[in-house]
Amino acid sequence: MIYALTADTSHIEEEDVHDATLIDFKGAKDATFFHPGVDYQRECGAPEVIEFVGNLEHAARLDHLFTTPLDVLLISKRMVRVLESVRAFPHRLLPVTIYAEKIKHLVQDRTTGYRTWHQVQDATLRNDNFVILQLTESLDCLDRGRTLVEGVSFRQSGRDYLSAEEAEHLELRPPPGDFPPVFFVPELLFYCFSEEAKRACDQAGLKGLWWRPQR
Repeated sequence: MIYALTADTSHIEEEDVHDATLIDFKGAKDATFFHPGVDYQRECGAPEVIEFVGNLEHAARLDHLFTTPLDVLLISKRMVRVLESVRAFPHRLLPVTIYAEKIKHLVQDRTTGYRTWHQVQDATLRNDNFVILQLTESLDCLDRGRTLVEGVSFRQSGRDYLSAEEAEHLELRPPPGDFPPVFFVPELLFYCFSEEAKRACDQAGLKGLWWRPQR
């Protein structure tokens, strides 16, 4: 089984509430941190450290955070170690700092939404234990003839991309040595996680993960 992964939001009881909100920067609207061929720091102006304002209590106990305005793959360094223990896979890790919501007025300009010059040294007001995981290679493994969309093959459907759970049947051709723990398929609008990756994360007791099986 192959899985899509999203943040588990069962702990959030109100609408329009997130674990972490990106501090805006020039070029942020183009910075999805998703496509393997894009260096978002060089091409989109993303800062060396990607900064958020968020709920530090949630960050202290979860391994995948629900973010806005983009739902990026913001995961704990612990989760990275678990995935890397399954097997090596091509990726880069973008450093992240999450600041406490109560100091938002100090770290984010109210007018521009950009980061201020205020420096936060107090470790109780920041969390540096998360990263954004970006894959750096793609895996051309979609079987366009056997993947079914609305009763016809992907090849016949006229579609260019599929979002999670959109295919009635998703057929992927395993590469030599089987799938890596996390991989990018050009036609899919989500990262794929292997059964082995899910099992390792479950056994490690990681929190905040919602696994979505892809048929």
